[in-house]
Amino acid sequence: MKAYFISDLHLGAKEITNRKEQEETVWRLFAEIEREATHLFVVGDFFDFWFEYKSVIPKQYFPVLCLLSRFKEKGIEMRYLAGNHDFALGTFFDRYLNIKTYLNECVTDLNGKRFFLFHGDGIDSKDVGYRFLKKILRSRLNQKLFRLIHPDFGFRFAGLVSGSSRKYNNQDNKNRSEADYIAFAEQKFEQGFDYVIMGHRHNPLEHTVGSKKYVNLGDWINNYSYAVFDGSDLVLKFMEAAKDE
Repeated sequence: MKAYFISDLHLGAKEITNRKEQEETVWRLFAEIEREATHLFVVGDFFDFWFEYKSVIPKQYFPVLCLLSRFKEKGIEMRYLAGNHDFALGTFFDRYLNIKTYLNECVTDLNGKRFFLFHGDGIDSKDVGYRFLKKILRSRLNQKLFRLIHPDFGFRFAGLVSGSSRKYNNQDNKNRSEADYIAFAEQKFEQGFDYVIMGHRHNPLEHTVGSKKYVNLGDWINNYSYAVFDGSDLVLKFMEAAKDE
């Protein structure tokens, strides 16, 4: 067993200053996953934004979607959790890629260990405004109304909103308190979970209580961090940034 956990890749983000380095490093990660993974868990914000119309998806993600299809053909079990940049997960991943999707948390067992996975948006006690906004963005009625906008304009608007959100979340993230997230994870430990995995903070972190562990997956803008469970332990890892030739 080798289960990979990744989040906050923000693929397709145009404003990232180290975009070429990021893309090359991400594709090295994908090569490792294709070669070694038995499971892949995407814990939100895989793309810089995702919004599905009834018969339209963002075409710029086509190469990555083809790669996910290849992963599936190789027998890699995959699950996809919605993040705050996944504005509307429809049926595409489940129906066409056979990837099970989750709008909120995912609970799973791997080799006798109990996992709780959640993107992590809204846990910070200061995120009162965002929790209200999340209800608006996830509203089925509001999503139906948004789909009345032509995709060319809808995707452009979603991209602008995603860029603003990412910049806000990436500001001074290493100096922000992680107390609310650690407290949340420890509550899950008390409920019997062995591992708690989240993202959203763009700040890679390991917090251990006895044999139990909380991992924040960090991001793929600055940290190139991910986690791997080998059947006995969950380890936070970092990939060296790709170097220009």
